[in-house]
Amino acid sequence: MKRKLIILLMIFAFQFGTAQETNCADKESKLAKYLSENDYIKAKEVWNDIKMTCLTSSEKSFQLGLQLQQYNIEIASREDKEKEVREILGLFKLYDKTFPNNSNGNFEKSAMALYLNKVGTNNEIYSLLDQAFELQKKTFQDPEAIFVYLQLYVEKYKAEKSTITSDKLLSKYTDVISLIEMNKETVPANQEIYDRVLVSMESLMKDFLVCENIVSHAKNNFQNKTNDVYWLQSVAKMLSVSCKNAPIFESIATELHTRKPSAKSAYYLATYNLNTAKQDKAIEFFSESVKLESDKMTKATTAYTIASILSTTDKEKSKEMVLTAIENNPTNGRYYIFLGNLYANAVSECGTNDLEKNAIYKLASDTVLKAILVEPRLKGTSEELSKSYLQKIITTKANTKSVKIGCWINQTVIL
Repeated sequence: MKRKLIILLMIFAFQFGTAQETNCADKESKLAKYLSENDYIKAKEVWNDIKMTCLTSSEKSFQLGLQLQQYNIEIASREDKEKEVREILGLFKLYDKTFPNNSNGNFEKSAMALYLNKVGTNNEIYSLLDQAFELQKKTFQDPEAIFVYLQLYVEKYKAEKSTITSDKLLSKYTDVISLIEMNKETVPANQEIYDRVLVSMESLMKDFLVCENIVSHAKNNFQNKTNDVYWLQSVAKMLSVSCKNAPIFESIATELHTRKPSAKSAYYLATYNLNTAKQDKAIEFFSESVKLESDKMTKATTAYTIASILSTTDKEKSKEMVLTAIENNPTNGRYYIFLGNLYANAVSECGTNDLEKNAIYKLASDTVLKAILVEPRLKGTSEELSKSYLQKIITTKANTKSVKIGCWINQTVIL
C-alpha cells in the first residue's frame, strides 16, 4: 500500500510539473504575442504573472521581460527614468544569478543602460564594463560599449596618474584592441563599425601613443606576450606608425609573422626594413604582403608602394607591380600616370634609335591619357603630361606605323 502511494505521488508530481511547464510556456507565448503587437498593457499583466510564477522557467522569460522593461525606460518621464533603469539593472542581475552560463552579456547591457540614459556615475558604468571584459568577454561585442570602456579608463588615468601608469594605460588600450580584433573574427558583419571604433580610439589615445611610451610598453611585456597573437598585432600596429625603426618593432613583427603569417605581418616587416635601409628585404616582405592580401584595394596600394620604391632601380619589377595595382584597383588614374612616367623615363635605356624613342614617348602619352577615362578629375594633369611627351617625338622620314619596343617594356606601339 505504501509503495502504491509513493508511485501515485510521483505520478502526480510529474503531471503537476509538466502542467506547470506548459502553463509557463503558454504565458511566455502570450507575452511574446502582446509585445509583437505593441499591446504593452496586456504584456505588463502577463509579465507580472510570469515574475510571480515562471521567471526561472527559461531564459526567454527574462529576455521578454527585458524587452518590456526597455519600453518602460523609453516612455518614462525624466523623474522616473532612473527608477526604471534601476529596475532593468535588477533584472539583468537576477538573470545572471538564475542562469549563470547565459550569453546575454548582462554586465555590458547594464552599463549601457546607465550610460545611454545618463544615470549613475562613471565609476559605476566603468565597473560594469570592466566586469563584462573580465567575466563575459565572449559577449562583450557592442562597439559603442567597447569605446566607452576605453574612454572611461583614459579619464581614470588622467584623474589617477599616481596609481595608473602610462604602461597600464597602454596595456588597457592593447587589451581593448585585442578584444575588437577577436570580435571582428566572430562578428564579421560588424567589421566596418569596429574599424571606425579603432580609428576613434586612436584619436582618443593620440597624446599617449608616442614612440617612447610604446617602445617601453613593448619591451616590458614582449616576453610574457609572445603567445598572444592579438597583443602582437596591436603593438606591431602602434610601432608601425610611431616607431618604424625601433628594434623591438622587428622582434614583435617577426614573432607575429611566425605565429600568424598574414599580409599585415609581412607589411610590418617590410616597413621596418624599409626604415632601416634594408631595401631588398623590404621589397621581399612587401611582395609577400601582396601575395597574402585578399582585399583588392589594399593589395593595389601595397603593389604601388613597391612600384614607387623600384621606379629608378628596377623598372621591370616596378612595371609589374604597378600593373598589379591597376589590376586590383583599375579606377585609380594615378597608377596610369605613374606607368606613363615610367615609360617616358626609360627612353635612353630602351630606345636604341629615334623610331623606338618616338614609340616610347607615344606609349607614355597613350598611357597617361588612360587616367582620364577612370578619373576625369585628372584630365588637366594627364593632358599636360601627354603634350610634353608628344613634343619630344623626333620627326623622321620612316613610314613605319608599328614599332615593337623590346627591353622590359616589351610592347608594340602604333605611331
